[in-house]
Amino acid sequence: MNLSMTLGRMQQQRIKELCTSYAPTFSATPGLTERAYHSIDTGNAHPIKVQPYRVSPQAKTAMELEIQDMLQMGVIRPSGSAWASPVALVPKPDGEIRFCVDCRKLNAVSRPDNYPIPGTDELLKKLGWAQFISTLDLTKGYWQVLLDESAKERSAFTTHVWLYEFNVLPFGLQNEPATFQSLVDGLRAGFGEYSVAYLDDVAIFSDSWAEHLEHLQKVFERIREAGLTVKAKKCQIGLNRVTDLGHQVGQGTINPLQAKVDAIQKWPVPKSKKQV
Repeated sequence: MNLSMTLGRMQQQRIKELCTSYAPTFSATPGLTERAYHSIDTGNAHPIKVQPYRVSPQAKTAMELEIQDMLQMGVIRPSGSAWASPVALVPKPDGEIRFCVDCRKLNAVSRPDNYPIPGTDELLKKLGWAQFISTLDLTKGYWQVLLDESAKERSAFTTHVWLYEFNVLPFGLQNEPATFQSLVDGLRAGFGEYSVAYLDDVAIFSDSWAEHLEHLQKVFERIREAGLTVKAKKCQIGLNRVTDLGHQVGQGTINPLQAKVDAIQKWPVPKSKKQV
């Protein structure tokens, strides 16, 4: 947990006491909420079955370990479904592996959910003028949302080992952002004046220290009541400027991260129509 070093000793102590009182909420293990269920409406489409992708021996080992972990956590279960999508392992910036199912063919026959996803510009504008900001990252956020029974069958994925299906919301489904945004919007109901959320990224912002403690306590309590957990190592607590949604924000400023600016400036100039 990244705790602001600009806070005084008593302020830091108060934050630590508050977080300690909600210690079970800060966990590397995903929680499980009953406040949202994800469904997959494929209409009259026939089941789609895709053969597993060829992968290297190293990738097979990584996949097997990930499957064992997911089985132990109850994230997946063995399946006898007529549906099957292949698996892709995607490296994350922090070095971890994101286990993704290639659901493109399933998504092509799924009816879209048009629940609105907020624009990041508006969210950043709200954060930009705050004096105290905390950001929370839900632990493997999507895995904290249950699938309904028909969706479990359609979520089936095939590997070189076996056929499995998800009990919870996996990465890669067409409507998962809509389901998750609806969940976090409901989680923040009544807290809109001091919190924003973009999918599993929740931010709390305040003009004064006393307000910030009160706001944090209310959001922590709502998260606990919902049965959700937060990944402590990704949390930023009580800062006057934070990194959020690819920007540095707080105390009247909103600046893009320099690394992202540098990447754009160093991008090679296209020399052909194909490169454009």
